[in-house]
Amino acid sequence: MPVSTKLPQKDSSLVLLLLVIYTLTRIPLLFYLSLVKDEGLYSIMIMEQSRNLTMIPTFLGEAVNWKPALFFWVYSLFPHLPDLFPIEASFRYPSLIFGLLSVPLVFQILRNAGAGRNIAFFSSLIFILSLPSIYPNGALLVDSLNFFLISLSLCLYTLPAGSMGRWRYLAAGVLVFAAFFVKLVICFMVPILAVAFFFFGERKKLKDPVFLLSLLAAPLALLANALLLQGQGAGSDLSVSVLGEHPAFHDVGRQLASMVGSMDILLLGAGIWFALSLMGALRHWRENRFMALWYALILFPIFTGYFMVWYYLPVMPAVAFFSAMILLRWEGADKIDLFFWLFFGVAVALTIGMCGYFYFTMHDGYAHERDAGLFLAGKANVLIIGYYPPGMVAYKVLTEIKTQGKADDFGWIIIDPADYPPGTADRYVQNYSMDAFPVSGSFSTLFKSNLTFRKNTNLTRFDYVVASYIPLDMPDNASVIYNESNITIYRMG
Repeated sequence: MPVSTKLPQKDSSLVLLLLVIYTLTRIPLLFYLSLVKDEGLYSIMIMEQSRNLTMIPTFLGEAVNWKPALFFWVYSLFPHLPDLFPIEASFRYPSLIFGLLSVPLVFQILRNAGAGRNIAFFSSLIFILSLPSIYPNGALLVDSLNFFLISLSLCLYTLPAGSMGRWRYLAAGVLVFAAFFVKLVICFMVPILAVAFFFFGERKKLKDPVFLLSLLAAPLALLANALLLQGQGAGSDLSVSVLGEHPAFHDVGRQLASMVGSMDILLLGAGIWFALSLMGALRHWRENRFMALWYALILFPIFTGYFMVWYYLPVMPAVAFFSAMILLRWEGADKIDLFFWLFFGVAVALTIGMCGYFYFTMHDGYAHERDAGLFLAGKANVLIIGYYPPGMVAYKVLTEIKTQGKADDFGWIIIDPADYPPGTADRYVQNYSMDAFPVSGSFSTLFKSNLTFRKNTNLTRFDYVVASYIPLDMPDNASVIYNESNITIYRMG
């Protein structure tokens, strides 16, 4: 006789269970990894905004246009607790909070979109237990805040008729406007889905002037950002940094490489759910065309999310929905029997195992940048040269701010030796201001220029030279004082 399971009948009980599972799976991740890639930059920028809010965020005192300011403003308002928590957790815990707030919103959006209690619960559970959700909720990235704003906006748009009145559309528009200033154009998915929700449901709402007015929020945010950048002397950066720099918009080879990388990271962290969602979408898309359109938006991260699993976060609720549909819905009814629990349990175990592998690999890949940065902290007259090591820079700068009140000046050159004649990097060590080759000294061009980057500094000599992932031919008076995982630190003379 088949074993059947009944879930709690109250939505609030299901949401509470989801929140408990979310918390148990997220808190350990605040502490496990060292600061990885962008986290190193963002931590310094947040620290600077906590001391002095600026319209354009700054990095090491220089205005940069990598991301709008709102994310850095919001995170700077959270108290930093370096005496209670390690550096990593003291910067990451706001992401955990915004992810926690998003859980009931995802559940409610699914309910608003017509999902039954069982489907909404298991969709939300799959969402919580997938790497596209797990990683950004425990990392210092813009995506957790961005997803919270998007989810809250969608929740307002999809509320049943009569809930909160039509003015909720304006509140939803304000949230979209704010989301643009966290992660730019991704917020355009909200008006698209809002129009689809009413088109497939109450079409008369599409003529509501208040609703139509709210749809202007995203284009108005785009215009406001352009005016802001122009007012700061960086207006030309809008089309380049927002719309035209991704490899997906260039040659076919880079586009294919981007797609392969995007699918690789999706299959690692949510491969089982993605495979199930494909079958679920093929079978059930007619039952919920709103969710089908949301699912179709997965094409954007597939084309642009090169090894960045967090790009899938905004579409993961739809992936989870169709995964749950194929697992639960049989002959028009939900079946939560022994076979379901066995299959679901195995799928969850495999997913968690793959997520664990991802974290283990990341830990071993970036711990040396933390160790080198902590080793350098408090050491003056430092030159860092070679490939991009943001974690090392962050740990040096943040530790010095904590212990000294300010960070020491240092030299920094990002160079790919393969692009220059042999010995070029060695020449920069001997003469930091060497002008034999073009260089860029602007942090804003760090990710969109092929030129060697050379940080402006007042230092004229260096007591410590750090070779970051490159070999250096150092003079005889240089001694190696640190050498781990392709990072070598020399003491000069």
